[in-house]
Amino acid sequence: MLLLFLGLLVIGLAGYLGLAGLWPRFISAHIGGLGIIGLLACWAGTIAKNKSHNYGKAFFAAIVPSIILGIISVCVVYASGGHGCGGIVSLSVAMGVCLYYLLARKGPGRA
Repeated sequence: MLLLFLGLLVIGLAGYLGLAGLWPRFISAHIGGLGIIGLLACWAGTIAKNKSHNYGKAFFAAIVPSIILGIISVCVVYASGGHGCGGIVSLSVAMGVCLYYLLARKGPGRA
């Protein structure tokens, strides 16, 4: 998973830098953003695993709500007549999940 998201980040960054002024640049930016969200989700899972919590739950808690809330925020912004990206919301949610697991107590089975 880590290599997949790292690859998405590299592809997205390369496309973003290489396609200046063209509309596919925005697609590349979102691919790179997905890579960053995925890396944060992997980090949340690793933190959770090190504290005897479930890796999968932490991973999905970081990635799924991030994507869904990012899409919802874009819809709200566009519905209100604005323009923007849901990236800041997505990143905030993923980082919040990482912070949650950083601050969480050790799970059952660890002293």
